[in-house]
Order: sequence, then structure tokens, then C-alpha cells
Amino acid sequence: MSARLAPELLARLRPSGQAGLTKVRELYLGLYGAITGGELPAGTLLPAARELARQAGVGRNTVLAVYAQLGDEGLVRGERRRGTRVIHAAPPRARGAGGDWPLSSRAAALPGRGNPHAALAPGEPDASLFPQSAWRRALRHASTLPSTQLRYRLRPLESLQAALARYLASHRGLVVDPERIVVTTSTRQSLLLAAALYADAGDTAWVESPGYAGAVLALRMLGLRLVPCAVDASGLVPPAGAALPRLVYTTPCFHYPSGVALSAARREHLLGLSARHGSVIFEDDYDSEFRDRSQPRPALAAHEGAALVIHAGTFSKILFPAARVAWLVVPPAHVDVANRCLRALGGGHATPAQQAVGELLDNGAVARHLVRARATYARRREAFVAALDTLDGVVSPGDAAGALNCVVRLRHPCDLARLEHALAAHGIGAVALERMRWHRPRPRRCSALVIGLGNVDLLALPDAVARLGRAIRDAN
Repeated sequence: MSARLAPELLARLRPSGQAGLTKVRELYLGLYGAITGGELPAGTLLPAARELARQAGVGRNTVLAVYAQLGDEGLVRGERRRGTRVIHAAPPRARGAGGDWPLSSRAAALPGRGNPHAALAPGEPDASLFPQSAWRRALRHASTLPSTQLRYRLRPLESLQAALARYLASHRGLVVDPERIVVTTSTRQSLLLAAALYADAGDTAWVESPGYAGAVLALRMLGLRLVPCAVDASGLVPPAGAALPRLVYTTPCFHYPSGVALSAARREHLLGLSARHGSVIFEDDYDSEFRDRSQPRPALAAHEGAALVIHAGTFSKILFPAARVAWLVVPPAHVDVANRCLRALGGGHATPAQQAVGELLDNGAVARHLVRARATYARRREAFVAALDTLDGVVSPGDAAGALNCVVRLRHPCDLARLEHALAAHGIGAVALERMRWHRPRPRRCSALVIGLGNVDLLALPDAVARLGRAIRDAN
């Protein structure tokens, strides 16, 4: 007598057609999963083909074809008049399979991230500011690229490299040969590439603290030993007595998150360090486009001398994060190996996106957008500072330097855990400055907050600031 399958299993075996699969395929996958998953253990006698066809609502030939394939795979065996029997013994499954597998120390140490879309979260540009009509037109044009441009590429599009070279010359004072520009998807990928090119596991890297957590994570992923560098009114402070670095990560034109610029004396110190000791300087040109209180200083890579400065930037803030186009300027002799290394790291060249961004640079859409966006962020910052003056628990940042973020100091430092809980409860995404001091992994007190102005429009700022004030009061 053939076995009767459990009603729950029979329900799964009945073809639904929702996934676009044939009846044979659906029945096969259902039985395969039940056998290999142990739901139909070894020794189970399956229903006769005619009976299973009736129960599952399929043709008898469909069942025969599935039984034949399962037999070819060694999962069942037809026993002539005795029917078809399962012969595969599925290994026992541990409870909570997957949850007990150990992670690498690097993966286990990865921090969680708060809600980047909560009001006043730092690092978030306003994606709605860039004209979507211009982006759609550029993508339509990119969709007409010939098939020869859609193959695997060893180098980025020459048209984008040329447009980027013009952009760097006009906005950064950085004159480079277009061929020196390697195109990545993000600053973090550029960091991985630079570290893979110029450092080995165990080498020393100097990194600003407080600073960009993405830089810390990227460099640690490649096994570098990180040395924190404090930041004062003149920018990065070279650590006294520290081992000479193989790599230095800095945001010299506009430090994240404080906004200070690296002074002339400090710039000379870092350039001299590179020239004398072979240290590679990774220049993250962060948010310079939105600095409206003063002219941004020339890129550190614009120097003339023996120092090696790798200049990096991204369109994530200039356009919007989903653009996924960034750049890294490397020495001429390293271009080929840099592109090979990028491919080894899993990076590639999203040709349609590159074509679209290059067109937007060439037709002036990016330049026009920057003028509008700079003015918009300036108005938001003025409104934010004005609203902040109504709160008792904070010190106004005053005439902030510009860009998308600012640091707001608390009059009375408070318990960090309580403050973060209160911020989340009020829907505020501001981040404690102490969280960006990455060399102090377990801060307990908070003295300042890093505020973002990219994801709150002008009219919503007073309410967001009021909620910020309530969160600070709740934490004290």
C-alpha cells in the first residue's frame, strides 16, 4: 500500500504557477526539498504515480518524469510492483541551523548602524534636490550605448575620465591626466583599493579620530593596524611617538565631522612625511562642494613634489547616494595595476551609470545643481542655528563653515545610552560625537552631537529641533 503524504506537504506539491515554473519543475522541487530536508526520510514509500497525480492535480506522466529524475539522482528507487521508495538518508539538522556558525573576528566586530533616515542624521544628502528629469534623460541616452561598451571593461569610460578631469581642475584646482582617474562605486571602495595597492596586513595607518567610520572599517578589513590621530583647529594632529605610517587617511579640505581645514603647516608636515618615509596619503575630499562660508583650499594632491597623495571623491553627496560613482586619482605608473586590483576586489565599471554621470558633468547639470544645492543647504543651516538658539541645553555652533553637517555641543554632558534611547524615541538621527572617536569603543558620556541637514527640509526644521530638545531634556 502506498504512503499517504501529509496534507501540508501535499499542499506544497500542488503546482501554483505563480513562479512561472512548469508543473514538472514545481513538483520536482517540492519532492527534492522534502527528501533532502528529511521530511521524507529513507525508507518512505511514495504514492503510486496515478495516486500522486490525483492528489497533486497533475498528470501521471508528470509524476513519472519526476520520479525518474529523482531516481537518476539517487534519491529514490523504483521497486517494480512494490512502488517507489526514498533511499536518501538526509543528515540530521541542528536546531537554529546557521545561527551557531562562528563568524570571523572582522565580521563579528562590525558595528550596527542607526537609522540614517531619521531626522537630522549626518551623512545623508537630500536626494530630491537633483533634478530627476536630467537624470532620466542621461540614463535614456546611456541605454543606447552599443553592445561593445557593455562588455567587461578593464578601465572606466574615457568620456567620464575626461569629464572628471575637467571637474577636478575647476572645482579642486587639481590638474590630472584623465587616464590617472580610476572609477569606483564609493569612497569606501576607493579606500579598500588604495589599501590593497599600497599596504600589507599589519602595516600602520594613521586615521583621524573623530572621523569617518567607513574608513576605519575598510582599513581594518584589510588587516591594517590603525593609529588614531586627534583633530584640533588646524586639522589632523600627527601622533607623537607613533610608528611611521604606510597609509594616512585624512579629510584635509573639510574634516568630517568638525568641518575644520588642514592648516598650511600641517599640510607641509604630511607632505614631508610622505616624501621622506614613503607614506601614502589618502585624501578624502569630503563635502568641499557645499562649503559656502569660504573658498575651499586646493586639493592636497595638487602639490608639486615627491609626496604621494591619492585623491578620492564621490558623487554620493554631489548627486545622490544611488549614483554609485566615485573616483580615485593614482600615479600614472600605477593605473594598470590599480584597475586590475579593483577587479580583484570585486569592483567593476557600471558603464551606463558612468555614461550618465559623464553627460551630466558635460552638459552643466552638475554645476547648476551645485549652485542651487549650496544655497539650499545654507538656508537650512541658518534656520537650524536660529531654531537651536531656543534650546537651553546646547551651545549654538554659530557661524558654521558650511556643508551638510555640524557639531552641536551639549551644555551638560549626559549618559550616552540614555541620550541615544531618547533620540530614537523622538525620531532624531543625530549621532554622538563620542561614537566617532573610534579608538574609544565604549563611551559612556556624550558631550556633543553630530547633526545632518540633508534629510530635513526647511519647513520641518523647527519641529525637528524641538524634538531634539525634548530628547536632550529626557536624557538629563
